[in-house]
Amino acid sequence: MRPDISEELIRRVIEKWRKENKLIVEIPKSKIIEDVLLRYLEYSLREKVRDRKRDRLMRKFIKMKYMIEPGVYKKKVKINSTKFGSIVVNNKDYANDVLISYKGLVREYRTSTKHVLSKKELNLILVEDPEIVIIGCGYEGCMQLSSEVVELANMKGMQIITAKTPDAVQKFNELYEKGKNVVAYMHITC
Repeated sequence: MRPDISEELIRRVIEKWRKENKLIVEIPKSKIIEDVLLRYLEYSLREKVRDRKRDRLMRKFIKMKYMIEPGVYKKKVKINSTKFGSIVVNNKDYANDVLISYKGLVREYRTSTKHVLSKKELNLILVEDPEIVIIGCGYEGCMQLSSEVVELANMKGMQIITAKTPDAVQKFNELYEKGKNVVAYMHITC
């Protein structure tokens, strides 16, 4: 059975990488994937060997690395304010929807389907390993969750909280101050 290119495949590659390198310290997933990519590129250039299956897998990893790495990691995160069409996180104004993690990641992001949070976006959130996911559904509550998202969250044992964006901002700050592993996706328009 072919693994889904999501957290399962990444988890297996990271475990293999850690065993090969015999490291116990925690290294960010994006750095491990970057190392795997570099090793592959060096090998394929040195040996001049092409393998379609391996190349296809590599292209998927490159996509996943792009999804994991971009963003700004800081030690503390606080959502200062929000109004229709913008949100201020750590005193920086964002004009698009934002993914915010307890680890300090702040990243602008748009869903692939308008006003629906799909499995693709949830996989991006799962990379941050949250206990609680808060979805700011907009000022009028237009953002919806797909049925796949609800099923996957139940399987993972994660709590999903949906609320209008101003309420979701307040809930995120409250849970973050309590030390919870919380990730938020804030939709900042309708």
